[in-house]
Amino acid sequence: MKHCKSVILFTLFLLFITAGTHAQKGTQADTASILKLINDGSKIWNTQPEKAQELVNDALARSIAANYRKGIVIAYARLGRWNFGSNINKSVEFAQKALAMFDNNVIAPETKADMHLLLAEAYDEQGHTDSSAYYYYLLGDEVQSGNITKPDFMIDIYTKLAIFWMNTYNGVNGDTKNTETLKSYVGKVKKYASQIEDPEDAISKTYFIQGIYYHYTNYDSARYFYHKFLDAREKLKNIGLPRKISTLANIADTYLMGNQPDQAMPYINQVKDLCKTPERAGHLGFYLAFVGLMEGKALYQQKKYASAITVLHTSLEQMKATGGHLRAEVVESYKIMAACYEALGNYTAALTNKNTYITLNDSLSRKEKMDMISRLEIRYRISEKNQELSQQRFAIAQAQNKIKKRNIFIAGVLVLFLFLAMLLVVWRRKNLHKQRLQQRNIENLQQKMKIERLNATIAGEEKERNRIARELHDGIGGLLTAAKLNFELFKKNILPENKSDFDNGVKLLEDAGIELRQAARNLMPQVLLQDGLVKAVEAFCNDVSQRTDTHIRFQALGDRKSIDKHLELTLYRIIQELMHNIIKHSEARNAIVQINFQDDGGLTVTVEDDGVGINQTKLTHVSSGGGMGLKNIEERVKESGGKLDITSEAGQGTSFFIEFESQ
Repeated sequence: MKHCKSVILFTLFLLFITAGTHAQKGTQADTASILKLINDGSKIWNTQPEKAQELVNDALARSIAANYRKGIVIAYARLGRWNFGSNINKSVEFAQKALAMFDNNVIAPETKADMHLLLAEAYDEQGHTDSSAYYYYLLGDEVQSGNITKPDFMIDIYTKLAIFWMNTYNGVNGDTKNTETLKSYVGKVKKYASQIEDPEDAISKTYFIQGIYYHYTNYDSARYFYHKFLDAREKLKNIGLPRKISTLANIADTYLMGNQPDQAMPYINQVKDLCKTPERAGHLGFYLAFVGLMEGKALYQQKKYASAITVLHTSLEQMKATGGHLRAEVVESYKIMAACYEALGNYTAALTNKNTYITLNDSLSRKEKMDMISRLEIRYRISEKNQELSQQRFAIAQAQNKIKKRNIFIAGVLVLFLFLAMLLVVWRRKNLHKQRLQQRNIENLQQKMKIERLNATIAGEEKERNRIARELHDGIGGLLTAAKLNFELFKKNILPENKSDFDNGVKLLEDAGIELRQAARNLMPQVLLQDGLVKAVEAFCNDVSQRTDTHIRFQALGDRKSIDKHLELTLYRIIQELMHNIIKHSEARNAIVQINFQDDGGLTVTVEDDGVGINQTKLTHVSSGGGMGLKNIEERVKESGGKLDITSEAGQGTSFFIEFESQ
């Protein structure tokens, strides 16, 4: 009987093992078929984009049903890359989904880096230079960590960095920094190309970036390298449609910059021919709309104003359908349409398009882009310093661990003594326990009420600030722009002896418009809502430092943690108030703003200057009304649950230290 039971158990065990083996083989077959669908779609993307997208969507659905993370991430990545030419918002959405599902243990790091590169390109296309630079920062980290080793991908990174840099310096000729930076990128591409085994493939990959290098300095040389790139890649039968289109568009652009529209038109028509089939037109809509903007510019240079307006209107509408693009060519198109309408005598339409151009051109804000791209360039040039900083952090972490161990030992001894002491006072604690709980509940309720009042006050203030900012920018700003344009139109009729005074008046209107837009941006800190406290304070400090004689240095320490939005806004306004006080009253030459995210979840803010200091009487009687600015700051800090400490000596400067415990 025992023998029969053993045979039955052994048979069941064999059946269990066999079933598991068949299940494993079935899973492997499913995942293999999913990856095959994705690879098949990739092979036919240039020729049959709709069919390719169907295959990848099928692979995505199967991956989700099987909870196959690798298939989900790769499918999202392909869809993100393929939607770049038809709907840039979907491209961003798919890239973000791929990153959210990414698993370092089962997916190659190049896939994650490719999504960072796609997001960097997409945000650059939408005019979000800060977000674009952020993802280039992440790529820099991947490069420094050694996770990316494939030469082809490294060439792609530095080529697109060069395009990003060229877009940022759009139209800037003869700039030494621009030339040096692009030259360094050319060197990087040549370095990684030398690691490719096929010499023809390697040398052909360097031609495109060399064309970019000469794009704004020597049109003939730029066209030479662009043509070399097209010929070499066509010979190898290894060129994607987006890159072929961008190369042809770049050749046309060099002719348009040289005011040679007749020479530019054949290349524009080549791009239109590549996108003319219905299937390609749907998936390459952005490129078709973009080359339409170039065609409109060519027609304008040929003085075909009515045709230029028609083409530009159509292309801008097509551009809107492919996502929120904000690039120099889109902005310039409104300027060209204004000039066309003015040439045709339609001054109302000219004024409308001129105002649109001014508004969009402000959004591109070259100065802010220069600051951002300079930080990006530094990121890619000082990897050794970053590595040194990592080593220092490691040493600090080791020291902190030793301190923690010592503190644990001391705490153990103290706990022992405290336990003995607690035995003596336990009877008294029982009697006071209920009373303390009630008091604590009352204090918590009062604190919550204060916080709610503070949040309501802040919300009201910010709503009013936004309303004022919109009225300044859209109302008075529009009036100033319209006044300037009307004065320009009237300029033809003024007497020569009054021309100087008239020009001075127009210049004052222009300066007033610039100051007004700056004030509006200060009232509406969009960067705070988009990127958080650190980026907003950093941008504010850089802006104030450039506009005043006080040099302001910003530091952010510790691991950045999520902060309540109301607290972020409160801290941002407090720092603004402190900086305005420094600029207005302190006569300081230097100031520092430091935000420190502590390991225990706490947060401290330090603002220091080397100015004349604060009157000790005001410092002693802040709470009783000694200076409304200081009193408001103290009330905001207190109602937000923080502590404020002010230290100042005559001629030695002032230090504000704000502390918030962990929430």
